[in-house]
Amino acid sequence: MAAPPAPPSAAPAAPFARARRRSVVLAGLLAITGSGSDRAVAQVPADSAANERLKVLVRDAKDADDARRLKAWEGLLALGDPGAAALRPVLEAKLTRDRAAVEERLKGKELARLHKLYEADLVARRQAALACIFDPKRYPEENHGAAGQGEVDGLVSAVREAWERPVQHARRFSPELERACAGLEEVLAYGVSVGFAPPADLADVSGWLDSLTPRFERDALGIGGAQHDWNGAVIRWHTEEMPTSADASERACMDATNAYRLMMGKPLLEIDERLVRAARKHSQEMVDLGYFAHASPVPERKSPGQRCALEGYSGGGAENIAIAADGRGAFDGWYSSSGHHRNMLGGHRQLGVGRAGEFPGRTFTQNFGGGDSLRGRTIEDPQIAYLQKRKKLDMADADAHLALAVWCRANGLADLANLHAETAVVLDPGHAKALEFLGRKRRN
Repeated sequence: MAAPPAPPSAAPAAPFARARRRSVVLAGLLAITGSGSDRAVAQVPADSAANERLKVLVRDAKDADDARRLKAWEGLLALGDPGAAALRPVLEAKLTRDRAAVEERLKGKELARLHKLYEADLVARRQAALACIFDPKRYPEENHGAAGQGEVDGLVSAVREAWERPVQHARRFSPELERACAGLEEVLAYGVSVGFAPPADLADVSGWLDSLTPRFERDALGIGGAQHDWNGAVIRWHTEEMPTSADASERACMDATNAYRLMMGKPLLEIDERLVRAARKHSQEMVDLGYFAHASPVPERKSPGQRCALEGYSGGGAENIAIAADGRGAFDGWYSSSGHHRNMLGGHRQLGVGRAGEFPGRTFTQNFGGGDSLRGRTIEDPQIAYLQKRKKLDMADADAHLALAVWCRANGLADLANLHAETAVVLDPGHAKALEFLGRKRRN
């Protein structure tokens, strides 16, 4: 087997001294600590020599040379209030220039160049991480892959570093962008000492840069057009139409799995109610019968595929199980186990998560499959069709609840029929048809 590609370095290799500039800034601020009341400053004599000194410092404070400029800033701060007053407009002007410089680097041809470099780096990091995750020698099944977990963690962290903060990451590819960003950081650091309040959106440079993430169209990077279209359709399905009974903890687990797949360049998975039901019933059975395994002692429910088929889903197979406090905890446990980790990144199309038991030892099951999708077709399963109708229900409309009650009764969902009829009566105590549906007489 060919050796896997060497993991890309997570350390920046900028051809300029960002770290040096920051150390100068911090050194200057430490040398001139606190506010005017606790800072030792030189008193400025009211003579022409002092005025000339102030003029020289103001001139040097605008210099393009980092060392000369920062030395002048520190010199102005050392002069007390007159120096601070002179430095404030210098900082304001530099902030305006550096902000404009950042904006300029993040549009047009320069943005396209950075976008290309960023995408290549992100793809290389993904490839290095996935090569390790799917290599049973580097990340073995034995002991849940403990021998290789450290290497996996490092490689996935390198992907996350690039994925979560693309603009910050792109600084390493452009000396001009780095210089402008570092300049903004310097202005904010020194601005504290002169009472300079930056614009609200620039109070934190990192936060402002993160707000520019959409310019990199991150979700489309390193994947083909078909996968991008699939991901978009899945997101719309989850947001607008998906019928599911998943609770908040189950949904958190599925969302964490999909967020991880998206970061790693894998297709998103459709949340499928049939798999949610299969997973939840297996979790409940493990709790009720006191076992923890993929193989059920109940013959007709022995394998994950059988359990999924009983819920009307063909194509189910891969399964993860866990004992965890919540859905995120279940995901984290599977992430730290080689076989489960590979399952979450496998070539599936749908997933479902179901839990049972009480905190802190809740039992979670995660089922994967590559079967038929619920999207874009008429759903015949009454329980799933009910969830679809409930999603569109006006919860404050008594007539709408009664209509859904009638549908539920016609489709064999008696308990739900009574629930919605009772809700109609709560909303409208004199609702004659709802009372009749429940076999009650209207009170005069």
